Amino acid sequence: MCPASLSREPWLEPKKQRDGLEMERIIGLILFAALVNSASGLDFRYNETLDSRMPVIEFPETENSDVYVFQQGQSIIAETADGRQIATSSIKSDASGLFKAAIDAVPDGGSLNIGKGLYVLSAPYAVPLYPNGSNILYCCIPVIDKSMHIYGAGVDETIIQLAPNQRNLSRLVAMMIIRGSGPLSPGYSDFTVANLTLDGNRAQQKDDQPQDGEALILAGSKRSNGKYYRLKLVNSHGSGIYLGNNGSGRERDAVVFSVVAQNCGAEGFMLDTCHNSHVLDCAAWHCREGLCLHGNNDWKSRSKDQVSATKFQTDSQITVWQVNDFTLSEINMDCTPATDAYGLVVRDGTGQVRRSVLKNDKAKTDSTGGATYIYESSRVLFDDCQLEGFFGIHAVGRSHVEAKNCRLVAPGGCFCTTDPNPVQSTIIAENCVWSGKKVVLQAGAAFLEVECVEEQTTPA
Repeated sequence: MCPASLSREPWLEPKKQRDGLEMERIIGLILFAALVNSASGLDFRYNETLDSRMPVIEFPETENSDVYVFQQGQSIIAETADGRQIATSSIKSDASGLFKAAIDAVPDGGSLNIGKGLYVLSAPYAVPLYPNGSNILYCCIPVIDKSMHIYGAGVDETIIQLAPNQRNLSRLVAMMIIRGSGPLSPGYSDFTVANLTLDGNRAQQKDDQPQDGEALILAGSKRSNGKYYRLKLVNSHGSGIYLGNNGSGRERDAVVFSVVAQNCGAEGFMLDTCHNSHVLDCAAWHCREGLCLHGNNDWKSRSKDQVSATKFQTDSQITVWQVNDFTLSEINMDCTPATDAYGLVVRDGTGQVRRSVLKNDKAKTDSTGGATYIYESSRVLFDDCQLEGFFGIHAVGRSHVEAKNCRLVAPGGCFCTTDPNPVQSTIIAENCVWSGKKVVLQAGAAFLEVECVEEQTTPA
């Protein structure tokens, strides 16, 4: 996706005394930046109402559910609220049939409560994602054509685990699939998964490269008001949670709150063409990518995406791909131990990154050591951020980046525009503190600074 190495131009030492020609160049850059802003319709002025996008999280009562699944002695029992038994099985047997019966017994808009214990499920249910019946994924828990709420007894108290030998390259698995039945059928209008652990048991599967759609939770069809909170998503051969656009449309008004993804072969968190959706107070550890906000080729023409991640922690790459309105705030990303991580990657994305720490390995002397990689027609504002890596802000293609009140530490270039391909990128830095190599500028790119200073180190 990104070049593994960059051809870097010699650092251009800024003049201490700018003559009239230099001042004309600065004025020209300012006018150029204003023209780019005007042409794109993007206003980088800080909008205090951004934080008001964050939804208020309400935790509904879970004591009174329509259906209960619980363990008693050596048995798993599913029964209705009035005590009518739906199904029973041994604790040591496959519980997928019992769970499907329990799901089917929940009325639309109702709830399922799952008690403490380990539940091992096979994935016998085939769900085609494409209208022609192809792209089949197998699942443990299909929730089709239904709005409902699923609650466990707590993280690491209720554990649903994929049985061994369920997944291989010709038999792809998503543990829980939530969507409409037909290609144009709507999905849910209100849905919850909360207070439990999903374990993909990756070590006991044939762990080839992850394929698109594989996840512990996969949602599809046109839907709204998904709430996923207090979850632990571990050992997935694919994603942890994947809010997808398979089926009739995309997700609106989703909230993913207080969720931890760990040891996922793909993304810990994937939001694919979501609208007005938010990831809050979550973390991803030892995943191929910690977070991916994904869009589509219509990013220029579709309505504003309005997606965000706040207080997100990860040791893996974060990707924003063709999302036309994103906000990342209070992000703590440190890719130093990761392999082939490009830091924060933004392609054709428009948005802002605030009050965040973005780190990568300064010893990797190419893009895989960079804190950021901004390319194509991206337009990004960094405000009050700390960036550390071999490169700090690395902007190529036709990208436009503004950095305000940031601290950058980068031996390869705090402000870098080098790329094997021609570039027309622009970086504007204001009130920033830098350490290492200040600027690496490729022909065709522009760099403007206002009141930026080198960090002063105190001798030991």
